[in-house]
Amino acid sequence: MNELPDDLILTPQPLIGLVGCQNLHFYIDKNISLKPSLDFERIHTPSTNSPTITATSSPTPITPNLSTANPTGGSGLISGGGSYSSSPIDPYSVNNTTFQLSDLTIQSDDIWKTPTKGNPLLTATVNSGSPSNGSNSSLSNLVQQQSLLTPGQPQQLQNPSIQPVIVGGWRVQYNNLPIFKVSTFEPGSLSTKKDKKLESYIPMGILKANWIHKHKASIPSVISLFIQWPEDKNPKSHDQILAQIDLVKGNIKSRNIKLMVVIVTSVNLDNHDEKVVLVRRRADVDPKYFLFLNKQDLKPFVRKWERLALELSDQYYKDLCQTIRSQITRTIHPFLAIRYHFKIAYYSEFRNDIPSTLKFYKDSYSLLKDYKINNDNKGIRFAEVRNLASFFNFKICKISLWNNLIHESLQQFEKHSKLYRIYMGPGEKEFTHSIWLAREYQIFAELLEMCPNTNKSTFITNPGFYYQISAKHLSSRRENFKALSDHFKTSPKVLKFRDSKQRYDLTNLHYIGQPPPDLSHPLELQSGNTETHDELVIAADEDDFNKSVAAELSLNYTTLIIDQLNKAYDQSTVSGNHRILSYIESQIAYEYFTSKQYDLALKYYSKNAFTYRREKWTTLLTHSLSMLLKSVHLLNLPTNFIGYALDYLSPELNNTPSDRSNIQKNIQSILYEPNKLSPPLSLSAPLDINMDHTHPLINCRVQFPQSFTFTHSTTEFYVVIGSHFPNPIGFSSLKVLFSEKSYNKTLTDNNSSVANKGQYSVSNIQKDKERSDLIFLPDESRLFSFKLNTKEKMELECLSVILEMGEGNSKINFIWNVQDWAIKSDETENEELTNIQPTPNNSNNKSNNNNVTTVNENEKPDPYKKFLERSSIRILDHESLIQIKCNHNSPAIVNEFYEIELEIVNNDKEIKKGSITFEINQQNQFEKGIYLSPDRTQPLSQLDLERILEKKSFKKKFYIYSSAVDENKLLINISYETKTGEISHTSKMFIIPVQIGFNTQFQFFNDHFQLISDLYDTGVPTREQLLLLCDIRSNLPYNVIIEKTSLQISSFAESARNSSLLSPNLTLTDETIANMPVAELNSNSNNTITSVELSKDNNHSSWFNLVPLLISESISFGNFVIEWKRKGANVNQISILPIALPHVRTTSNSFITNVEVAQFGVVGVPFIQTITIQNNTHFLQEFELVVINSPSYGNSDMPFFFSGDKQSSFSIHPDSTHEIKHVLLPLVAGKLILPHFKIISKRFNKELAKTKNVNSFIFIKPNLEWISQNQ
Repeated sequence: MNELPDDLILTPQPLIGLVGCQNLHFYIDKNISLKPSLDFERIHTPSTNSPTITATSSPTPITPNLSTANPTGGSGLISGGGSYSSSPIDPYSVNNTTFQLSDLTIQSDDIWKTPTKGNPLLTATVNSGSPSNGSNSSLSNLVQQQSLLTPGQPQQLQNPSIQPVIVGGWRVQYNNLPIFKVSTFEPGSLSTKKDKKLESYIPMGILKANWIHKHKASIPSVISLFIQWPEDKNPKSHDQILAQIDLVKGNIKSRNIKLMVVIVTSVNLDNHDEKVVLVRRRADVDPKYFLFLNKQDLKPFVRKWERLALELSDQYYKDLCQTIRSQITRTIHPFLAIRYHFKIAYYSEFRNDIPSTLKFYKDSYSLLKDYKINNDNKGIRFAEVRNLASFFNFKICKISLWNNLIHESLQQFEKHSKLYRIYMGPGEKEFTHSIWLAREYQIFAELLEMCPNTNKSTFITNPGFYYQISAKHLSSRRENFKALSDHFKTSPKVLKFRDSKQRYDLTNLHYIGQPPPDLSHPLELQSGNTETHDELVIAADEDDFNKSVAAELSLNYTTLIIDQLNKAYDQSTVSGNHRILSYIESQIAYEYFTSKQYDLALKYYSKNAFTYRREKWTTLLTHSLSMLLKSVHLLNLPTNFIGYALDYLSPELNNTPSDRSNIQKNIQSILYEPNKLSPPLSLSAPLDINMDHTHPLINCRVQFPQSFTFTHSTTEFYVVIGSHFPNPIGFSSLKVLFSEKSYNKTLTDNNSSVANKGQYSVSNIQKDKERSDLIFLPDESRLFSFKLNTKEKMELECLSVILEMGEGNSKINFIWNVQDWAIKSDETENEELTNIQPTPNNSNNKSNNNNVTTVNENEKPDPYKKFLERSSIRILDHESLIQIKCNHNSPAIVNEFYEIELEIVNNDKEIKKGSITFEINQQNQFEKGIYLSPDRTQPLSQLDLERILEKKSFKKKFYIYSSAVDENKLLINISYETKTGEISHTSKMFIIPVQIGFNTQFQFFNDHFQLISDLYDTGVPTREQLLLLCDIRSNLPYNVIIEKTSLQISSFAESARNSSLLSPNLTLTDETIANMPVAELNSNSNNTITSVELSKDNNHSSWFNLVPLLISESISFGNFVIEWKRKGANVNQISILPIALPHVRTTSNSFITNVEVAQFGVVGVPFIQTITIQNNTHFLQEFELVVINSPSYGNSDMPFFFSGDKQSSFSIHPDSTHEIKHVLLPLVAGKLILPHFKIISKRFNKELAKTKNVNSFIFIKPNLEWISQNQ
């Protein structure tokens, strides 16, 4: 977009001319109102040698390359020896180092033929529907498939928060611009418009080059005349004002420019003053536009003045549009019709009339399209039409994009690219058309990139698509000019412009699109010059063509093309289309390759090949690898050449047999005849290549036939090598490396590879027959067997297999790291080691599916079929034939010394001696252990094994203790020696679950046997009796004896430690109270019970009476202790199981109330009821006593007489006690309700809890003495 003139790119603003009183012009200019506007802004000045739109285009990049940083980085290239990983290709294995290379010749094999431009499949994949030879695809069909903004009434973007977008030398952002431009004019300085007879006028071109700039900077729409009103009353001063008005009116009359008159005065003038009226009549302006300016009111005046100026400006451009519409009907020349429609569109753009602007720009484009070019042998008129079409297309696309009409913009550019894709002109100028096409696609791409409301995630609206086509036309530009370069590079007409700078600018053009005439002034012919305009244009076109050719000869096409491709790549990353990105990478790489920048070509082709390998695009990968081979060859990188050659030789790729054969010969030439290649390639050190075991070219598989063997025996190890080289190939040695170096094996070929220079006679070699050489025929798999004599006990593992080709420094080592992929043992090994009950020769008798060979002890695997790959073998001592058993009654219980009987059954020869070790998992923090007795006195870790006769057994009891629920893993290891001196080892693991065994439930009751359901909200009061019910339920599969249950009260220190997380207020402040119990245990219901047998799902309950002593938010009173044993166990095997009581909330008890009453009474014998109240608060407490008679009171059968206060009030001092006594005399026998002694605290306004129970009963016995007396 840098080649377009600023006047065309930027939105035009109305121009207001200021005449007179120039001291006011600066103030008015600075105080004009601003409006937010989204438009372009140039961030640097284009170079003087960058051409504008003419018959030719600039040889320099269209958008200046502000940064020359390469798109990717890397590390240093490796030359000579080293290591190389064959698969997958590492795209970052090559760096950005620049090499100075001389002209290198390429071997004339088929593989070295220069590829055609773009792989056919790649082109079909990426450019499906893309243009060919400058043609665009059917964009309208693609647009209908995209989710674009719905076009409607044009609405400009109104989001000032949009971040600036910088592209090339321009940026797009919101700016606060003046609502119009102002400029100072001298009276009578405007040029006079010349009238033309449209019927006979024949224009020399379509659009004059200076017309746009003239209307933006030279011809105002409104003239604002400022008149300084004279303070004296001299009549001559007023005559000067009238003369000035006449001068201005006469100057603007021909162009119909609107006039405003401003009287500048420092005093208030009367509107009807005779002189004022005279001036207004002479100016002939509407009174609305005849203003008065008092210098003291400048700011309010500017707001009014700019509003009126905008009205007149809009009317001016509206009148011009009407005038030009009338001229269109009278014109007959197509140039004038195009010109007038363009003028109306441009005037409408001044008025911000978007619909009219778009309509007339499209009409101009349509008229230009319908114009038929005749007699244009030089292609001058075609160049003019083409460049004007570019002007109109830019305007239509920009306005459409800026007003959310993206669909219309895409359709316009599709039509534009189709109409002018075919060049019409002399063949020598065809390269200029490629320049123009590349520029058109680049400009549209930059428009899309800078438009903030473009959805770049879709393919058709992504600028990368158009940057990519621009690069394609730049490539065509190079091809079209290539045929001319030899002819013109020695032409004197071209060489004279070699050092000249381009001076293309609108200011030195006569008509847009025509070459600049070499005249003193571009718009006028020199006096005395007899040449016609056409002759001058033809002469100028010839010089212009020679200048373009001179610039083209010194042009770096690769920089131009890669610049566009880099932009395409950056924009395409938004859509995330990997195929497009890979295609662009391949184009960049090819450009670097054609320009002999092989290091950069290598970098991009490596990344390209990495993507194709990952996506499994074999056809494209084949092309990339072929170009990689060319690049590394020309860079003299033998290690990279060998690595890429191995990938290229893969049978999975779509290369020809002859290509694969030539590449194999080149590898052998590097090793044996380096000078055979041009340029020569050779290794300076051995090359190690880490191979995948399933590499498609050459693969390796290994197997131990068995998962274990025994010491001092013989076993075999198999290595299968499969080769898919296109030709027979030989290797110098085969090495097998094991974890123990004494087992390493090496197989050497007796036939020298160096002597044969890699060529072998295969006439006497039979495929798939056993032979001692290391020669592989195409698609042959060979099995190599190695015998191993086992020694001491160990785990023997194959680490790697190395296949060597060549000798000395010129050698390739194919290395398979077997330990990374082969399994260590099959699934039968773990079972054998666990049970230690092997069946001889049956460990490998399994038959696998999927065509896997069944390998017996003496059977070799088939190299052409799948088989179980095993890279390690266990070398064991003598096979153990004993059985380990553990007899026990599961599960074990927490804190129980769990009895287990170990039984060893000897199926081996007579055992002379041995040892047994016991191991138990100790991962958790709680206590566990193994003991010989049901206590902690004899820990057990090792036991000597006594003599065991053949077919006999050995038994021993031991005990396992665990203090928490767990899953004990008991491992028993046995080592023994038979009477014949054979040593064997075996082990077995046993899982023993540890459970609690009992389900316990705890419930709290008050002394009235009322259940306390909410232990946290209500809480438990301290210093009052609390009843605890503990219910035990057995879930064990066997019967147990409950010997005793008890309650273990915790101390203050234990409660603080166990409840620190739940009771933050529970702290130890004094060591003297650390051992104080948190509760007082009064009684236990099981004191008189001896023992209880408990079977599964049966219950046993215990009651405890305790008094809480400690106040806490969450506290446990202690542990419920169960002393039990298994039924039938010894007396000394009693286990103790403590179960923590649930946490409760204890609350303070302000008043401790104790009611004492006799257990029973006798009729006629008085008894005393005492109520004692203790005040635990720090305040004086007042109480009220009310005695409520029982329902029988007042009748003849009243049960009691009583003496004492029936209603009273009393007070209790802090930490004091008050006692209330009543004497009751029973009158009748039976279950009687006691009177309700209601005591209410006045401070808390509630009744004491102990006196709330109104259903207290007492049993009254008959008076036997009275009965006997009555009898």
